[in-house]
Amino acid sequence: MGKKVAVVIPSYNSKRWIGKLTTEVLKVLPSSMVYVVDDNSPDKTAESVTEKFGKNLRVKLIVRTGKGGRGSAVLAGFKEALKEKENELFVEMDSDFAHDPADLPALVEKCIEFDVAAASRYLPGGKVVNMPWQRYLFSRAAMFWSRLVLGIPLSDQTAFRCYSRRALESLNFDKIKSRGFFVITEMAFQLFKKGFSFGEVPVTVTYTAPEVSNFSLKEIKEAFFSVIKLKLGP
Repeated sequence: MGKKVAVVIPSYNSKRWIGKLTTEVLKVLPSSMVYVVDDNSPDKTAESVTEKFGKNLRVKLIVRTGKGGRGSAVLAGFKEALKEKENELFVEMDSDFAHDPADLPALVEKCIEFDVAAASRYLPGGKVVNMPWQRYLFSRAAMFWSRLVLGIPLSDQTAFRCYSRRALESLNFDKIKSRGFFVITEMAFQLFKKGFSFGEVPVTVTYTAPEVSNFSLKEIKEAFFSVIKLKLGP
């Protein structure tokens, strides 16, 4: 596995995990470059990255003003990573170990075969740990609805992914309007319509700080109508 891999990690108040996570990513992917995109975290995540990796040329810190959302942070990281021509594959993952770095080699290998490789909690062999049952049911319903309406051949629409350079370069970033997790669904839908190939690998996703679910009617409506709006276009 000699491909150069750019790993984008959006962070906000991630000081507790970011050092260990980045170290493990660099270890399991020897040919990787890590881009930490921090939204000016109050817990000084950015400062901790600088302190630990300031002289490491394989780690780049991008600090944004304000909390712009996970999705827009991923896009900012990808745009920066694309500037480095040696980067061939591009991964995005959570900063809190919900996404296990140990799964990265399999994900990258799958992306050599397909244009987009997606980790999936819902494939045989995959599972979810510590997810509140209300959110689990909502997640499964949202996955079903998204696949039914959009047709994207993925069993999990929100777990971490790897993209080939040609796939990522084909995206129209200006058309992606979401700021949160729905960004990766918008990306996948663009690539699906362009005919890019998709593969999946089963993973275990562990929620390190499960919270009591407090779903609102607004959240359910947003999930439902975002898919419809994306399908219908501008």
